[in-house]
Order: sequence, then C-alpha cells, then structure tokens
Amino acid sequence: MDTGSGLAVPEKTVLAACGDVELPRMGLVEQVWETDPIPTDELPDRAGAAVESLRFAGVPDGGEVAVGVGSRGIANLSTVVAGVVGRLDELGYEPFVFPAMGSHGGATAEGQREMLASLGVTEESVG
Repeated sequence: MDTGSGLAVPEKTVLAACGDVELPRMGLVEQVWETDPIPTDELPDRAGAAVESLRFAGVPDGGEVAVGVGSRGIANLSTVVAGVVGRLDELGYEPFVFPAMGSHGGATAEGQREMLASLGVTEESVG
C-alpha cells in the first residue's frame, strides 16, 4: 500500500518479519504542527525569553545549569542554544551544554560531542 509518504513497507516484508503473529488493525496517522515561523534574527532573544518561563528557585545565585542539547531536527540549533545559554549567563548562572541523545554519535560522549559540533553547537559558538 502506497501512502504517498515514501515510508510504506510491503505487506510481505511485515509478514516475513513478524511470522505468524496476528497484527492489529492499523491506520495511518499524520501529525501536523501549525506554527508561526520565528525570524532567524529573533531566535536568540526568543530562545532566551523562553528561559524566563522556567523556575530556578532551587538553583543558587551563580549556580550551574545544565542545558541538554539533542540532535533531532531543530532548525538553527546553535542559534537557539546560544540564546538560552546567553540568557542563563545574563541571569547570573553558569550554564553548561551536554549532549542529550541516545544512540547518536555512537552513544559515546566523544561521538555525541562531535555530533553536536557537526550541528554547529560548540563551546565557541554558544558561549
């Protein structure tokens, strides 16, 4: 069955993989995100403003704040991360970035650091 998405798997492939397991009835679901694009020049300020909605009551002045960064399809990732890190710094915290991903980068710290660097997220680029 061709759904037009390019993700269809032939029935015989599914049956070969599953053997005699009876599969439930399935349907096609499509998730559509309706968003207003943020102009690129506004990204750092808008990302920094999002920090304002977070609660830091348990973090002492000058305390460290971890910023987990993944590798899954965020446009302008380094600009967004730089905005968050910059705002945390302005608020008097000591932000640090760490890779927040599973198997990307070979599931190793160095591989994930390299993955983030390939996406433009480095200490130099985000602060």
